[in-house]
Order: sequence, then C-alpha cells, then structure tokens
Amino acid sequence: MTLRNLVVTLAAVPVWAFGQSNAADEAAQLRAELNELRQLYETRIQALEARLESMEQAQQMEEEQVETVRVPDPLPASATVDPVEEELERYLKEAYANTTESRSISQNMEDTLFDERVENVLQNFLDISGYMRAGYGRNDTGGPQVGFGAPGAGAKYRLGNEPENFGELIFSKSFFVADRFSRDAQTRAKDDPIAHVQVRLDFYNPHESFSSGSDTTFGFPEAWASIGNVLEGQPQAKFWAGNRFYRRHDIGVNDFFFWNMSGGGGGIEDVDIGNGAKMAFAWIGHGSRSGITDVPEPDPENKAGFSKTNFDLRAYDIPFLSGHLEAGLVYSSVKSGLDANGQEAPDTDGLAVSLVHTKSGFLSDDGVNKFSIQYGQEAAKTFTSGFETFTNSSGSFIQPDLPGSWRVRVTENFTANLSDSFSLGPVFVYQYTDYGDNYGNSEWISAGVRPIFHLDKNWSLALEGGYDWVDDDFLGVSDGMFKFTIAPQLSIGNRFSSRPVIRAYATWADWGSEFMGMVGGNDFADETEGGNFGLQMETWW
Repeated sequence: MTLRNLVVTLAAVPVWAFGQSNAADEAAQLRAELNELRQLYETRIQALEARLESMEQAQQMEEEQVETVRVPDPLPASATVDPVEEELERYLKEAYANTTESRSISQNMEDTLFDERVENVLQNFLDISGYMRAGYGRNDTGGPQVGFGAPGAGAKYRLGNEPENFGELIFSKSFFVADRFSRDAQTRAKDDPIAHVQVRLDFYNPHESFSSGSDTTFGFPEAWASIGNVLEGQPQAKFWAGNRFYRRHDIGVNDFFFWNMSGGGGGIEDVDIGNGAKMAFAWIGHGSRSGITDVPEPDPENKAGFSKTNFDLRAYDIPFLSGHLEAGLVYSSVKSGLDANGQEAPDTDGLAVSLVHTKSGFLSDDGVNKFSIQYGQEAAKTFTSGFETFTNSSGSFIQPDLPGSWRVRVTENFTANLSDSFSLGPVFVYQYTDYGDNYGNSEWISAGVRPIFHLDKNWSLALEGGYDWVDDDFLGVSDGMFKFTIAPQLSIGNRFSSRPVIRAYATWADWGSEFMGMVGGNDFADETEGGNFGLQMETWW
C-alpha cells in the first residue's frame, strides 16, 4: 500500500473506532488534523509526479535526438527543411557535379540530409569515386583478345571489344572555413570562400600483357583545385587551376569523347548569366614530342617539342527546345621547338565552334538524348586540347595542321529505359575532314545500337551492333567494318546503366579487303573477319 493510499484510508476511519469514550470535539479535532495531513501529502505527491513526468519527457527527447543522429529519416514533404541544410545539400549536389559525361549522368545521386554535426563531418570528409573494368578474353585464333576498330575511325563499339583492364580512382575533398554551416545565423560564415580539390589516378593493362607489371601503365590525369564564393553578386562562380578533365562530352556506347578540352591550365566557371544559364572561360594547354622532319615521313629518333594553347569560352545550361544547350568557342595555337637539326614545325592556329543539346527525361524518366554539331579550322579542328596523330610503319606522330584544313562533325545518341524489360542506346556519328595541301580528305560515318533485354531485375541479355565506314585519302582506304556482340549479364538493376555488372560475351567482326592488315594485329593480318570471347566486370561509383 502506498503512502498516499494509507493517508486516504486513515482519513476515512469512523470516529467510533477510537473508542466511544472520546468526546465529540476530540473526534472533530482528529478529523481536521487528518484532513490537513492528507492535503499536505496530496500537494507533495502532485509535485513529485510533475517532476517525474518532466524528467521522463526530457529523457525521451534525448533518446529521440540520439536516434535522429544515428539513423536519420527523410523528412516528409510537408516538413520544414532547415535553410542551412538545404543550402548545403544543393551545394554538394550541384557545385562540382559532372553533368556532361554519360557515365555520370546515368548515376542516381540520392538526396542527403545533415544534422548538427554537418560542419565537423564535411571538414573531415574525403569523397572517393571511380570506374573499373576488368576480366579476360581470347580471340578465335588462340591469342589474347584484340580490339576490332576500323582504321581512320575515331572510336570503336566497346561491348565485348575492350582488350584491357582499366580503372580510375578519384579522390576529392571540399574545404570550408569555421562556422560555414553553423545553425546560428549570427555566427554563420556564409560569405566566406569554399574550396574543392580533386585528384585522379588511372591504370591500363592490356590482355596481351595480362597482369604484367612492366606493361601496366599508371597515369595522373587530374590534380586541380577550385575556389568559389569569392565574387560579390556571383557566389556560385569558381576559379580553378591545375590539370583536369574539363567539361567532357562523350558517347558511352562507343566511348567517343567528341568534345574534350581536358588539359592543364585554369579559368573561371559557373558565372551566372541569367535565366539559369552559366558561362565559363579557360586557358588550357597541352604538350608533346614528335618527329617533324620529312613530313609525312618523320624521323622517329629526331623529335621536337610541341605546345598547344587553347582559349575556351562557353555558355551552358541555356534553356532551349525542352532541354539545355551548351555553346563553345575555342581559339587554338600550336608551336614547336627545335629538333636536333635545328628545324621546327610551322606555327598554326584556328577557331572551333561546338553546340551540344542535351535533353533529360527522353523517352523515360532517366533517359538522356544528346545531339551535337561542331566545326573547327586548322589547330582547333581536333575539338580537344591536344594534337591529332597519325601512325605509319615508323611509329605515331603529330599530324600537322596545314593551312586551309578543317573538320565538321555531327553526333546523335541517346539512352532510354523504354520499359522494365527493355532499354536502348543508339549512336550516329558523321565526320568530314579536309587535311589541306597534299594530305587529302577523310570521311567517317558510324551507326550502331545497343539494345538490352532485361529478363528480370538482375539478369539481362545485351546485344550490340555497329558499322563504321571510312574513306581516307592519306591511308588510301575506302571500306567498312561491322562488329556484333552478344553478352548475357548479371547486375543489381534492370536499367541501361545499372552497375556493377558481370557479363560474358562473344564478339564477331567483319571488315572489307582494303582494311586487311590494319585490323586486329598480327593474328588477323591476313584475315577479313575475327572473333573474341571472354568475361568482364564493369562498375562505377
């Protein structure tokens, strides 16, 4: 029995229980004292109960806060999002996002919410992303897998046609000043700079030298830094310098980077020009060495240094035809140093114009269509920061940019998931080049498609067919090559770009007689057809 119940019971005891000899006034006095005692304890008990309830509520709130930190749940649509969290989420998702390459477009970037420790986490956060493909393949003559590509073509269809292991690791980190994301508006350093640093490592190992350390090459293609929120009225604008992959545009099915100004230099990007559109300007350079004497038969032992300087001006994210337009103007200048004989190549320069239209949500929620048209003169006709090369029996050399030379290129490709059981990725490329003087012309037409039949959420059957036709005066060929691959696949999704994926493949290629000796290496020097088969994994994150 509790003290409270005992008091209540005592207060209800009849007077006669204390003996009938007690006087009526004594009974009344005793009852008054009991009532007073009961009221006193009632008051104290109520106070204790109120205090206990307050302590229980405080403990429950602490447990809920700990639980929120440990397992954050998405906020419902009706909930109010803290403006600091909203700003940070937008910044991390957009400020340094790669929105031009097909691999990155296909990745589903999930929303992330941050709580009180966001500043601490970000100051010590290192993001690691990458791409890997690896496996082993053989050709049908018994040798290691080869790549079937038409001579003079700018790319080859890649499914079941990649005779190498290749990978990239990207390390990136953002830097913030103290209190950058403080929840206290009075101390929040929202006007201070934000910096970003990115480093990329890569490796390449061909199947013909499988697991050979001496034949595995390692690269360091990216090391750059960017600092933003330093211009008044343009907080999203960023200055950068270093070596970087600069706003590359590609076609994933045949791994063709049709606009690739990657290199070393610096510039400014993401300058707001209104209506959601942005502008960027960059100075990007490239260097190499090549024989220059007796062109087009250079001496491979007598090389000179070449340097190429590019000024890249472009506007992007321009709303246009239910999508976004990117327009660029590039001025390029090539100079050479001296070879051992004191000779140098002639200086050249040129202009290039590129237009790329990208439409998201094409034919499916995650479908993307990309159309481009480009025109370039002389040094700028490569649509890259580097040099065009040619190969003969003596080796590979820089292709001279002769006066009057020019190139036009048109591309069209899309990927779309038309249903849960079928996805599609077609490709078309047209390129015409006039090399000037006695080098003649080159025409390349490519058309292909990769349909994928998704048998369920994990198993699929991918097919890929592609045809390349090349008419090249310098190579002295006018012929075509067809390549076809069948590849059963296992992945963790039923979309066109679901990765990781494990695939088996069988590839067959057929090429014209004018390409004989120019496709497939020594194993196919006297052939006009050939095949590969193997296993491969491919992933990105």
